[in-house]
Amino acid sequence: MYNIGEWAYDSIKKEKVQIIEVVNLWGFISYKVFNSATNDIYQISEEHIEKVDKHEYDEYYVSYITMLAKIKSETSQGLLSNLSNGIIPLPHQLHVLNRAVSNNNIRYILADEVGLGKTIEAGLIIKELKARGLVKRILVVCPTGLVTQWGAEMKEKFDEKFHVILPSDFDTIKKITDSDDVYGQFDQVISPMDSIKPLEKRAGWNQEKIDKYNEDRIYSIINSGWDLVIIDEAHRVAGSSSEVSRYKLGNLLGNSSPYLLLLTATPHSGKTEQFLRLVRLLDEKAFPNTKAIVKEQVAPFVIRTEKREAIDNDGNKLFKNRVTKVVEISWDQRHSMQEKLYELVTNYVRNGYNKAMKEKKYYIGFLMVLMQRLVTSSTAAIKESIEKRIDILENQQSKIHSLSMQDLVEIDLEENLEQAIEVLSLNLKQELLELKEILRVAKQAEFEYLDAKIEVLIEILDTLYAEQRDRKVIIFTEFVSTQKFLKEYLEKNNYKVSILNGSMNIDERNDVLKEFKTSSNILISTDAGGEGLNLQFSNVVINYDLPWNPMKIEQRIGRADRIGQNKDVLIFNFIIKNTIENRVRNVLEDKLAVILSETGIDKMSDVLDNEVAELDFTDVYIKSIRTPKNIESNVKSIESEIKGQIELANRYKELIKEEKDLSKDIFNNLGFDLESALRKMLESYCAWKDDITLPIQNLSINDEEIVRHLNKEIEVSSFDKIPNIEIRDIPNEEGYFMLWELSINDDKNCRRIIPIFINKDGAFRTLAGKKIWDVLIKPSTNFKVVNNTNISDVVLDDINNIVKEVAYSIFIELKDDYENKLNEQHNKYLYAINLRIEAASKIGIKNIRMARLKALSKEKQEITDKYKLNKNVCPVLKPIFISYLVR
Repeated sequence: MYNIGEWAYDSIKKEKVQIIEVVNLWGFISYKVFNSATNDIYQISEEHIEKVDKHEYDEYYVSYITMLAKIKSETSQGLLSNLSNGIIPLPHQLHVLNRAVSNNNIRYILADEVGLGKTIEAGLIIKELKARGLVKRILVVCPTGLVTQWGAEMKEKFDEKFHVILPSDFDTIKKITDSDDVYGQFDQVISPMDSIKPLEKRAGWNQEKIDKYNEDRIYSIINSGWDLVIIDEAHRVAGSSSEVSRYKLGNLLGNSSPYLLLLTATPHSGKTEQFLRLVRLLDEKAFPNTKAIVKEQVAPFVIRTEKREAIDNDGNKLFKNRVTKVVEISWDQRHSMQEKLYELVTNYVRNGYNKAMKEKKYYIGFLMVLMQRLVTSSTAAIKESIEKRIDILENQQSKIHSLSMQDLVEIDLEENLEQAIEVLSLNLKQELLELKEILRVAKQAEFEYLDAKIEVLIEILDTLYAEQRDRKVIIFTEFVSTQKFLKEYLEKNNYKVSILNGSMNIDERNDVLKEFKTSSNILISTDAGGEGLNLQFSNVVINYDLPWNPMKIEQRIGRADRIGQNKDVLIFNFIIKNTIENRVRNVLEDKLAVILSETGIDKMSDVLDNEVAELDFTDVYIKSIRTPKNIESNVKSIESEIKGQIELANRYKELIKEEKDLSKDIFNNLGFDLESALRKMLESYCAWKDDITLPIQNLSINDEEIVRHLNKEIEVSSFDKIPNIEIRDIPNEEGYFMLWELSINDDKNCRRIIPIFINKDGAFRTLAGKKIWDVLIKPSTNFKVVNNTNISDVVLDDINNIVKEVAYSIFIELKDDYENKLNEQHNKYLYAINLRIEAASKIGIKNIRMARLKALSKEKQEITDKYKLNKNVCPVLKPIFISYLVR
């Protein structure tokens, strides 16, 4: 009979148990036992209890326990996803992954500069969270132009299938599934941002219809139970105010999921309120007001790498050089009508813009800007638009528009060309006379000779393709009409051309990109069409016309100047020499060069958003067209503002800057194959238990059976037998190989499994423990358990003393990491709650103020109490496996 407190062996479950009660009823003896491995208490008959030292360990048990320990170690630190079987991450991408999964509160802004692969970083995080069993349902929200890229990258690089749900698919999915829960039909979804944002109003719709639309779209997606939400180009959901529908969308999405990733290269464009709205999506309590926008408070939420920091896995600079050439094109006698056309349009624009500003008819201002941009793009573009404008005015089809100056700046030229051409005329008769004269000259110019720019384009293309026949060239233009003209002409010259513009749907875009990559020589893209493209297989960008905002030129170049580009990027910027625009550009570039030199940066895009300062650049150009003699002073007016914006951007760049050494994150291609490890562990366990009923395929760390094993509390005691192991083909000494578990405060994320080898003479071998552990968990290892022996208390005490000394440095490292994370979390919330208390103390109504302060005081005390409790460090060091290696 066994006594209370003694250890015994359950021969049914094949596990060690402790006797907690002896039951003798009518001569039948049974025991109530505690199973420390499962934390279960149950009753077992005397026939199934054996002495613990009778238990023999075999090879299956050794494989099981060493692999279980390895999985426990990997789940408490490091990465679980098998990166070596998929994409090999670059150091900055691995840095993002390591930081993102370093704690359980996975809500971050991924703020790498343009071209560093934020989509890849998000994919790495998705794979890791899935490997840990933390996420199943994932939603990606992005601009329409990026939907294709997201779907392709997730499938090609991570073998993750995402379903794209467009507004046009909504009713079809409902019918097919016979369910209103459209988004619930798929676990991984990509949805365009603007297709699900809440509607405020729509022409012809009453409030009931708007509410129904919002219910079907936004609230359907919000209520779908997402584990992880990713918002790409997230600065768009920060909005210009908290009332903007995109911000409402971001707020709803942020609150609908425990895990949130906001992807943006420009999280802070200098507007503190906008940045505050963005970070509040991550943690509203941590950022009660703008006073919380300080580096210490922001740092835990932002992960950022700049291009100049980025290296490859050999430690070399990641990006190739750029070679930029400004191609100034002169009109000669052959192009006299083109020059006259430019002068006529410029005069029309000058007069029209002056009248529009005088009468505050800003929509006319937009038309004038558009016409000026068209005439420098191509004769075909201005001719086509003039024809449409004449037709609209003659047939009285013009419309009233209420565009503001801000609208004038923000409207996309390509998308709103038709809207601009339809605006009401300030003087119908006079405008028609001017337009018909312009059209007459445009037709003559088209008939007279080729556009001067197309001649130069052909010369450059012929030279490029003579050097390299399989070269891929990207040509950018602002207008579809110029795109059409270029395509027709280049195809006549035996070039195979693909075109891409903002009117194309996702399928059409996919087809075009595939065609360009596989068969065509040239891609002609508009700015809207080129959004989100990864075209690093091309290294030539030709800007056939130049946007007035230099940031948009940078955006175009960024399509080719990306990770994976293995050649220097060649850039050709076309501009007509004898134009006001060229004179402005020359002065502007001189000023910018001085500013960049003074501020110590390489290019404006290093600090300024692609969308910044459009108004200022437009204003400079249009003022110079109105008064060409004042170009110097017009540019000077923007000079101080650009300096101010760069200074502001640099200040906020410092706010989100992250100090790091990327060389420490160079990928070593040693990914841990979690699924294989789980399978081997369970197979070994089944063989040890003589049980073949357990599932060993398609395993997940979240499976109930796996969780049961990972939650086992295992400890070797002095009365346990230990296996004597013979490992063939390795030159080991005789001695004790052990696995010890070190933990703090029973925190599974603050745990280390320490492999130890001490030879038979009591000498600790520093590297041997890890090497032996790695050998034992390899599928190919040939070892056997030759017998089982007892370990004496004296030997165990000696081992324990050595291990405590060895583990101390690991404990200090673990303790420091634990305390740093604890302090960071505590300081973050303490800082925020003090700001909330400060704000509440200013509430004018006394009873409301006192109630609010009382609630905040209680919340602060709870935060403090929790911190004090967790700050007490309780280390635990115990052996979970001891064996003796024989030779």
